[in-house]
Amino acid sequence: MSKTLLVTGGSGFIGSNFVRYILQHRDDYRVINLDKLTYAGNPANLRDFDEDERYRFVHGDICDVALVDSLVGECDGIINFAAESHVDRSIMAGA
Repeated sequence: MSKTLLVTGGSGFIGSNFVRYILQHRDDYRVINLDKLTYAGNPANLRDFDEDERYRFVHGDICDVALVDSLVGECDGIINFAAESHVDRSIMAGA
């Protein structure tokens, strides 16, 4: 039986490498990638998995409680890579 991971920030540098590793090395895992696609997220990082039935991309924000709640119900685990890489952006824009 396969397990499903919700990966937040999965289109950024670290997140996309994690998603790539899981999909290439673990046939028993599915990945839902939730990413807001700000300056750090690049959907091209995982484009080669677009046709993989074990991969699903969701364009959204971790601050969207209803969206996150709907995805969590499908998952066995959550890995969080969603972050602002520049602290000043976090301070200026808030959460």
